[in-house]
Amino acid sequence: MSLAPVEITVNVEVDLLGESPKADILLLRREGEEWNAAQRARLPDGVRDSAAGHALLEFKYTESVNETALAQAVSYDHFYRQAQRLSEEQAITVVLSARTPQTTRLAEWGYEEMQEGVFRSPLPLLRRVWLLVLNDLPPTPHNAFVKLFASREQERKAAFGALAATEVTMSPQLHAYMFGLQETLEVKGEIDMAEMLTPDKIMEIGEKIRQRVLETATPEEKLAGLDPQERLEGLEPQERLEGLTDAERKLLFRLLREELGIPPGGEGDSDGGTA
Repeated sequence: MSLAPVEITVNVEVDLLGESPKADILLLRREGEEWNAAQRARLPDGVRDSAAGHALLEFKYTESVNETALAQAVSYDHFYRQAQRLSEEQAITVVLSARTPQTTRLAEWGYEEMQEGVFRSPLPLLRRVWLLVLNDLPPTPHNAFVKLFASREQERKAAFGALAATEVTMSPQLHAYMFGLQETLEVKGEIDMAEMLTPDKIMEIGEKIRQRVLETATPEEKLAGLDPQERLEGLEPQERLEGLTDAERKLLFRLLREELGIPPGGEGDSDGGTA
């Protein structure tokens, strides 16, 4: 009441955020007590080693990390944990930077490299926010999924190479996305994330490349990496026999007889099989 006479408005119920903001972040939530081997194989350093079951990832591709970005990350961390009623140990907030921040800036914020590409700050306001510098992360398969977006071309190539050599199973959709991303980055270099790196656009480019690769591949190349069961999946029994020579059919018959426990001279015993 004392402020009203001097034209200062006082509101006792304030919605600080207005409408809930749409944060440009990814939320990873784990089922279970810890990341399993399959999950760790797809998570970058820092995240995969955390005991937290909730991971907030904010990605900076075209802009450098600055005080505003860090302040936003701090607020995301606070309000998300508050809304979900999580302890500090249950959540981790990470800023992924495609570009390498200046050493002087990192020093100002207190960030020190805990392992290659993984930085943490002891300062009270920033200790909750981890920083991953994609150019500095080792080109291991588990880092490669995020390192694909590193600003340096040689680092992106190392990431693509790591994924090409990995044994991690990837769906056709993920393969298409990788093809499209690689093609887009090779043509455009550092590009406008909003304009070019939309998932639909990248998938469209990647699917075209994937189809061209399949169309020009030899039968051996198409079957490479598939186990025997996958190679025969979907074929009828008669289709599986097509292309076999008489000698191969006889060998197959003997192997099946042994597998079924039919003794020599038993039911159906004939090298030629049934008519």
